[in-house]
Amino acid sequence: MFEEYPDSVFLDTYIKELRAGKSLAGEENNKNKVLKTGAVSYDYFNSSEVKNLPIDYIPLDEHKVEIGDVIISRMNTSELVGAAGYVWTINSDNIYLPDRLWKVVLNDRVNPVFLWKLITNEITKLKIKRIASGTSGSMKNISKSKFLQIRVPLPPLSLQNEFADFVAQVDKSQFACGIVIKLWRNNLKSSII
Repeated sequence: MFEEYPDSVFLDTYIKELRAGKSLAGEENNKNKVLKTGAVSYDYFNSSEVKNLPIDYIPLDEHKVEIGDVIISRMNTSELVGAAGYVWTINSDNIYLPDRLWKVVLNDRVNPVFLWKLITNEITKLKIKRIASGTSGSMKNISKSKFLQIRVPLPPLSLQNEFADFVAQVDKSQFACGIVIKLWRNNLKSSII
């Protein structure tokens, strides 16, 4: 992706801050939810991967997950560490970050969809795996400082926006195809019965 642009800048050129939340689990049903690590495991955001926050906990607004956010897994298995998702949609206004996921606070020089695809690009993922550390063979962790020092290309914002528009169209097409397949399967099931 953008091979004609050399890896000339660090990720901190694009990222102002990596914000983590709190991982508290409540027993009772609560309108306030916290994301599970699995919310971005496959490089797509899944807002149904949540658990209840404790009833008496008042989450911080800065930990709220919103449409347009880029979420990154800072701790996971060696295969899934660094997984990231872009929040196209969200099924609740009360979903918050855990401590194992980062919400990216962007600089003005980057399109969030471009950044998401840059982070999930094979070359960047390999760089993330190299900096991941941990004593456990199964769980790896990324430090903010090392993550922000990963070298990446710097295409112009206009090209990032063009790329992001293309990604959005592809994503909509995939969603529409998924709906058609579900309808077709339902029709097939009802015709068999």
